[in-house]
Amino acid sequence: MPELPEVETICNAIKHNIDSPKIDEFQIINNKLRWKINKNIPSKVNGQTIKKIYRRAKYIVFEFHNGSLIIHLGMTGKFRKIQGTYTSIKHDHFLIKMADDNIFVYNDVRKFGSIHWASDISDHFLMKNIGVEPLTDDFNNLYLKNKTTKSRMKIKNLIMDQKIIAGVGNIYASEALFLSKIRPTKIAYRLSKSMCEHLVRSIKTVLKKAVKYGGTSIKDYKTLDGNSGYFTQKLLVYGLDKCRCGEKIRNVKISGRSSFYCPKCQK
Repeated sequence: MPELPEVETICNAIKHNIDSPKIDEFQIINNKLRWKINKNIPSKVNGQTIKKIYRRAKYIVFEFHNGSLIIHLGMTGKFRKIQGTYTSIKHDHFLIKMADDNIFVYNDVRKFGSIHWASDISDHFLMKNIGVEPLTDDFNNLYLKNKTTKSRMKIKNLIMDQKIIAGVGNIYASEALFLSKIRPTKIAYRLSKSMCEHLVRSIKTVLKKAVKYGGTSIKDYKTLDGNSGYFTQKLLVYGLDKCRCGEKIRNVKISGRSSFYCPKCQK
């Protein structure tokens, strides 16, 4: 599933490939996604001008004066940009045709993605309980220490909890914990103030670097131009066999997810 850096990369690419923010046509091709595409979306956005495109957690948001489109990429969702005549391919679900003739087509093989209309995004069921954005000043060592103080969650689960920190997924949680020298199985309340400070710094470092390199392509993720994310080449622990210290990397399941760590470097 695309995490914060992948969604940020796609969001930025869409913004940079739009010359005119006006939508000529929103067309539903196949409404069968995780939630069926609301048939009223075209009437909400056709002819409207996009005020802002931004990422919130793992969602892409198109903001208009009368509401917002909320897009989630699910497991295999991706956009491609075309110009001129649209030719459908298997698993296309909707397209957004801009006034500048750029067309953004959403394709989703496994159909776990979704698109929603929200008149008030702050009250939408997908958005209203999302936690702090990790790349903002609001995410700091005091915030994390407060969240960990009485928590008996494993620290990896805590930093992946979207109600606490927005957008941090499995890959980047593993990488940040490695940089912080903290085992993913460590119980959250056992983190000291200095550990929290180090972990906050590591999460920010890993996410910024991943955005710089266009995200991580493990299976299906592709950028808007069809290329893979290059952060795969920068991974320090996730999916690897050996640590840079020479120790064999271990892979344990935490809440059903593969969690990679070095038993020598992480305590």
